[in-house]
Amino acid sequence: MSDTLTLSEVQLQKEEIKIRVDISHNFPEVTVHPQQIQQVFLNIISNARYALNQKYPEAHEDKLLEISGKEITVSNLPCLKMIFYDHGIGIPANSIEKVMDPFFTLKPRGKGTGLGLSISHGIINEHGGKIIIHSIEGEFTEVAVILPILK
Repeated sequence: MSDTLTLSEVQLQKEEIKIRVDISHNFPEVTVHPQQIQQVFLNIISNARYALNQKYPEAHEDKLLEISGKEITVSNLPCLKMIFYDHGIGIPANSIEKVMDPFFTLKPRGKGTGLGLSISHGIINEHGGKIIIHSIEGEFTEVAVILPILK
């Protein structure tokens, strides 16, 4: 995550997007392909940037991306849950089920390929995890990436 934030930091600052990170330093290790997980995180951050910039073209106190992580249990298995939360434009209810489909995009022509979340979904599935998206149009989007902790 720290490498991903280093890559994103300059762009976030330039766009006046504040970032709040709440991740414990003593997280258990998760066995992953680092570049693939970094791609997933970059795709999610890119979508949050777009949503925040659409809603707040200028600086605003709610132009904020919150990233947190915690250990959870899913089906009696320890997992890591990374949460990306923004107060951007949100996702329409009738589109939430489609956002991980290949070539589906809510962005205007030329702004998105519709592949970011589709590729991310595939990567997380290959790692035995899942992506869960909650959103209310006009209010917020929360993307949770859940990965198993392999002992």
